[in-house]
Amino acid sequence: MSSETYDAVSPVIGVMLMLVVTIIIAAFVSAFAGDAFGNTETTPSAAIDVKMISDGGDHRDQYVMLIEHHGGSSIPTSDLRILSYYTPPASTQKTMQRGEVTSSTAGVKGMIIHGEEVASVKVPYLNDVACGKPGDAETNFGEYTFASGDVMSTGGSAGTGMVLGFEITTAEEREKFGFGRGSAVDVEIIHLPSQKSLFSGRVIVQ
Repeated sequence: MSSETYDAVSPVIGVMLMLVVTIIIAAFVSAFAGDAFGNTETTPSAAIDVKMISDGGDHRDQYVMLIEHHGGSSIPTSDLRILSYYTPPASTQKTMQRGEVTSSTAGVKGMIIHGEEVASVKVPYLNDVACGKPGDAETNFGEYTFASGDVMSTGGSAGTGMVLGFEITTAEEREKFGFGRGSAVDVEIIHLPSQKSLFSGRVIVQ
């Protein structure tokens, strides 16, 4: 084979190698981009409001947290994390209290709701008798979808204490933390798949 033939073949091989490398790089970039965008979760959009009242329950003596869905996306409660932060008055010499509730949080046992003792209820439960009573599987937090018009409730002081991360069932326990009407609690509701906040605000106990 003459030197002219070798000179003609070498550029062709070089071009082919460059094409192969380019194809491999393009495939790698495409796969990486597909994984990156494929794992991105869309954050639901919902108008959520949180209230805390000090005169809830059958005898109007219970501290109850109410979470209301005023419109937007329906959200499985298994995808939610509820966080709370409360800073007690300096006079109590207590540090900031943090509470957290997810679908894996244990139920509250022995609560009296609507005049009946509930063996165990995962708060905040769905406050909708059409779906079931507190403690039923269909109303336990983590088991239902939070949709427009729905209201989640902690049911009473024991349930609210579960969300807050400290006991407020008795007057003595509340006094220990300086907790009562007018107290401020910072609440955040996080959508776990996207790690985005659906609600974040300071809630004043009414």
